[in-house]
This record gives sequence, structure tokens and C-alpha cells, in this order.
Amino acid sequence: MGIDVIVKFISKSTVLIRAYVYNLAGTLTDPTGSIKVIIADPDGVQKAGYISVADSSGFTAGDIVTGGTSEATGVIISMPDGTTLELQRVTGVWQSGEALTAEDEETTNTTSALLGATMTKNGDEDGEFDYFYYTDADSPEGSWPGEVWTVDGTGATAKSSVATFNFEVKAGL
Repeated sequence: MGIDVIVKFISKSTVLIRAYVYNLAGTLTDPTGSIKVIIADPDGVQKAGYISVADSSGFTAGDIVTGGTSEATGVIISMPDGTTLELQRVTGVWQSGEALTAEDEETTNTTSALLGATMTKNGDEDGEFDYFYYTDADSPEGSWPGEVWTVDGTGATAKSSVATFNFEVKAGL
């Protein structure tokens, strides 16, 4: 399998990361759930991905969640299932087992780290997957690293990095 990645600024706060996948191996039974992207800030702290919780029912997309021990924060952009939150604009590093709070709701059993966020298939285009990353106005300037990698058919375990990229974050873009 090969992946080519392009990065395009949609607006001053939105970056489109598009992966073109070719020679897709038969082992990836669900390409949409098996191609993920990781974005880190210039210091290497991961800024987007999933975190596991005991129960996601008390949370809402748009909530800012905070770790009770680490004080890490992130904005919920989706809840793919009953025990997973998809986050962006992450600050800090989550700790395993800490309470996670948002809008007066609390749960426990966070993961020790974020997993990569899933790229979604772009319309009817075969082998073309998009991921939108939303930067904050106060994001640190500099070259941000990103990595696209494949996971097993369940979407749970990292297998291999298949592409890397960088994009520039500049104030006032």
C-alpha cells in the first residue's frame, strides 16, 4: 500500500489533510477506520485523536473536557461510540485513570495517551481520505509534524507509519 499526503489551508483555523491511498492491501477490511492521522505541536505533544472513557453519554460535541490530574484539555468533535471521545485542540498529556470533566459531567478511566483520529472517505472517490484539523488562534507558530498510519481492521492497534508531513502554523493566517 502507498499513501500520498497533501496539506491545504481551508481558512485561517482549518487545515485539510488529504491522503491518496493506492494498492490498498486486502488486510485493511475497513479503510475508513484503518487509516488514521496524528498531529503534534512543535514540542511533539499530540493534538488530535481519540480518548477512551467509561461512558460518553454525558458529553456533547463542542464541550471542552479537562483531565482532573493532568489538567489536559481538548474539544470534543464527535463521540463514535459509547466509550470514545474524538478530540482536537488538545493541550497537555492525559493520564490513565484520571477523572475527565466537561459541563459538570464526570467520568473516569481515560486512556494514557490519545490514539490517532480516523480519516474519513472523501465522497465517492476511491482511495481518497480527508481529515480536517482545527487550529486555535493561540496555537504556537512553527512547523507542525503529522503522520498517517494504518491500524488493524478493528481500528485498535497501530501497525505502521505510511506517510509523514509538516504544515506551518502562523499567527493571522
